[in-house]
Amino acid sequence: MIIELLNGSRYDISDYNLKRLFHYIPSSNIQHNSVEVDGRSDIIVNSKLNNRNITVELLYDANDIFDYYALRDEIYNLFVREESYYIIFKNEPYKRWLVRLGGQFIVPPNPRMQSFEIEFITINSYGESVGTTRTLKEWDLDVWGWNNTIDWDEDLRYVFDTNNFTIKNLGNVTIDPRQHELQIVATVNAADFFRIVNNTTGETYQLNLPLTYNSTLVIDGINTKVDGVNYFGSTNRKLISLAPGDNSISLVGGQIQRIDWNFRFLYK
Repeated sequence: MIIELLNGSRYDISDYNLKRLFHYIPSSNIQHNSVEVDGRSDIIVNSKLNNRNITVELLYDANDIFDYYALRDEIYNLFVREESYYIIFKNEPYKRWLVRLGGQFIVPPNPRMQSFEIEFITINSYGESVGTTRTLKEWDLDVWGWNNTIDWDEDLRYVFDTNNFTIKNLGNVTIDPRQHELQIVATVNAADFFRIVNNTTGETYQLNLPLTYNSTLVIDGINTKVDGVNYFGSTNRKLISLAPGDNSISLVGGQIQRIDWNFRFLYK
C-alpha cells in the first residue's frame, strides 16, 4: 500500500514495518431524493453518489515493546494528516483514491505483531488512474501494467493532427469537465469559428473567434483561454464530456495542426 501526498511524495507502508492484510472498498453510496404523491408510492426525482468509506486492515511487526512505541508514533504520523492524500493498493497499482482519515484509530500494543484497522473517507466517489493520458505512452508497469482495461495498442493515442478521430475513455465513468480533470490544448487555423463535436454524446463546443497556428487554445475544465486570455464569453457556453468507451470526435471550422487531450480514467 502506498501513501501519495498532493505534492507527489510517496510512502510505502512496508518501510514502516506494516503489511496490508485486507482492504474493503464498498460500492458507491447512492442517495435518492423523492417526493410524496397521494395514492401511490414516493417518486424518486433525482439521485447522486456520495462519498464512501474504505476500510484497511494492517499488521505491524515490532522487535519488542519498546520498538512498538516508536513504531506506533511513526504510524500515527504517516496516516494522521489534516490535508487530503491518495492511497494506492499494490494489487491495483493503476488506481488511486483521494481520501482523508475517517476518524481515530488505535494501534494496540504488542511486543511482536498485531493487526488494526483504519477507515478512510473518499473525497471523490470514484477512483482515478494514477497516470494521465499524457503519460500513457511511457507504459510504466507500476502505473498501467495491471489495468485489465488497457492493452498495449499503437492506436491508443490522445494527440491528433486530423479533424476526425476517436478518443478512448478506458474508465467506466463519464469524464465531465464540470467535475473532473479534462484539458484540451489545440493549435488550429480557423477563419471565423472553431467547433468540437462529440458525435457519441451529441455535445458541441464552439469558440466564435478566428484562430491561427500562432495561437494556442486551451480548454481546461470550464475555462477557455487563447494565449492565456479568458474567452469563455466568446463560446456557446457548452462543454465536451467523454463517455466510457469510444468517443467519435469531429473538428469543424478550421484545419487542425495539433490537438492534445489530457485526462485521467475514472472507476466506479
